[in-house]
Amino acid sequence: MKYYIVALFDEEAYQVISPIQRNMSKKFRANRNSPAPFIMLTAIENPNLDKLYPVVDKIIASYKSFRIDASDLVYLFEPTKSVNLKVDNKGYIKRLSRCLLDTLELNGFSVSTFDDSFVSLANLGYIPKDYKKQDVKLNFPEIYNKDNVAKLKIKSIEIWKLPLIRKNVPLKSYTLRSF
Repeated sequence: MKYYIVALFDEEAYQVISPIQRNMSKKFRANRNSPAPFIMLTAIENPNLDKLYPVVDKIIASYKSFRIDASDLVYLFEPTKSVNLKVDNKGYIKRLSRCLLDTLELNGFSVSTFDDSFVSLANLGYIPKDYKKQDVKLNFPEIYNKDNVAKLKIKSIEIWKLPLIRKNVPLKSYTLRSF
């Protein structure tokens, strides 16, 4: 079974993302039971959870809460069948994802990751052909600044069993240090 390590936002970021999530769910006829928006960092195949928790705890301990820049472009991602918000200025989130990937591989876990960082907004049953290669520009002028970027704060990292259901119970939660 696959387990996922995901990054979650603080309450202010959810206030910003929720109108976008509702709008995109209606537009693409997405699943109504989509989970709270998250960023998928890595996926782990059949881990021993007793060994996984201390390794992830050691990695996450050195990280502080941080901000990411979410652009005003939404796109469909076929491997996960989801509607995603594009992330700009992904240096810190990429470093965290790469650190998790490298350390977990060194400790003998079967780990995979996606090439791009994105905020997962909603899940789709299928992806219509006319939307596959199309980016959708958002029209929320009150959310984005003059560069068409919204600042969102990452507050915690969690290990999930399935990221596709609404009432996702985290197996383990790590709150990042405040700055």
